Amino acid sequence: MMELLATRAITDGKELHDQAHRHAEGQLFCVQSGVVSVQTDAGRWVLPPGCLGWVPPWQSHAATSHGALQACSHYFGEAGARASMPAVLTVVRNTPLLQALLVELPPAGAARSHYLQTFAHAFGCQPPLAGFLPMPAHPRLQALATTLLQQPADSADLDGWAQRCGMSRRTLTRRFAQETGWSLGQWRQQMRLQCALAQLARGLPVTTVALDCGYQSVSAFIALFREHFGVTPGVWQAGGR
Repeated sequence: MMELLATRAITDGKELHDQAHRHAEGQLFCVQSGVVSVQTDAGRWVLPPGCLGWVPPWQSHAATSHGALQACSHYFGEAGARASMPAVLTVVRNTPLLQALLVELPPAGAARSHYLQTFAHAFGCQPPLAGFLPMPAHPRLQALATTLLQQPADSADLDGWAQRCGMSRRTLTRRFAQETGWSLGQWRQQMRLQCALAQLARGLPVTTVALDCGYQSVSAFIALFREHFGVTPGVWQAGGR
């Protein structure tokens, strides 16, 4: 059965900068404002406001906040978490039902267990959100991906990337797709959107975010952002998501 062991609240806007660590408990991030990025060996997830992020027991992870953070973390016992929650890191929308099951959780007894099992079932029924950025395992490809994460405006083309990695264009394309499931172009697009969310959460102007993240024009950034998130960057930043 699911067992909620502890809850850690972050309600004063402080930034979160956890080093990579792991623990026996399953951890549930609940983000109200700001953005949290969670780095694992497999890649990086981004949790925007209004989302829940599940980290399974013993999953190595490092969490970083962007912008004034209002959030909390719930820690669940290992046995129940393994039996009832996803086996991989998962991000879903925080629905009214999921929120109510935790807010109204009874202090003890059979009712508490029933609430937690219902929460686990409802969480599993939610479609995962597309917030994952896979990281390649090959050292040279990983170094390239890390550089691009640090410099999202890097405008090098495929030939330039291949030269940096000491690979042929064909080898780079094939190996990157094999290790991430994405083309380099798809990966860079997702990476830039993740970086844009983080910068918008810090309150930077839309124009600054567009240029810092490598978009050729503000209008192109706005169009792509709206295509992926359903609203413009300005509306998202104002809380209209």
